[in-house]
Amino acid sequence: MSFTSDKVTEYISSHYRPLDDDLGAFREYNEENNVPLILRETESFLSLLLEMTKPRRVLEIGTAYGYSALFFARKLPDARITTIDRNEHMIPVAEENFASRPEGSRIDFRTGDADKVLDRMIEEQKSGSAEPFDFVFIDAGKSHYREFFDRAEQLTRPGSIIVCDNILMHGWTVDRSYEGARRHRTNVKYMRMFIDYINEREDLTVSLLSSGDGLAVIRLND
Repeated sequence: MSFTSDKVTEYISSHYRPLDDDLGAFREYNEENNVPLILRETESFLSLLLEMTKPRRVLEIGTAYGYSALFFARKLPDARITTIDRNEHMIPVAEENFASRPEGSRIDFRTGDADKVLDRMIEEQKSGSAEPFDFVFIDAGKSHYREFFDRAEQLTRPGSIIVCDNILMHGWTVDRSYEGARRHRTNVKYMRMFIDYINEREDLTVSLLSSGDGLAVIRLND
């Protein structure tokens, strides 16, 4: 069951344009092989947001085959991208995709459990060997968004943007009667807790969007 009209989704998708032919073909490959990647309307929104904010250092939690990291790198030719993943089956594919494209030289691919990798990155910043990020994209284990956010917040500066993808989880976050919701009730529980948490904080500006599978756009206020 979809919580958005198929006609609406089809109409919006019909106006999607990839950044270039290579990314367009890469997207089609991922879609045909059911590889997780950002939805088309999510990419369109991120493209506009990145155009307005022009971040120089981007952190992504959740790499998959590397599509979104390459999208960030091509959209932001002066930025450096750090992306994290632990899936042993996806890591070699992502590494190959980065190595085969010139933008890959600006992508720092870190592998392993995200919490541990982020903790090491926090220590790097404390030691002065790394600069803070000004844009973070979270698209990994849905029950861990709070932990990812808390660590990402330590890696950014005031005014930075953190975007969390898939917060609606096919509608399960809103209505547990949707098909498949019972199998993911733990993820649903923690996602609801995370959404309540960020909305209760007065030092954050939060916008929840129904675009794609739901987005939380969060600004760390000065």
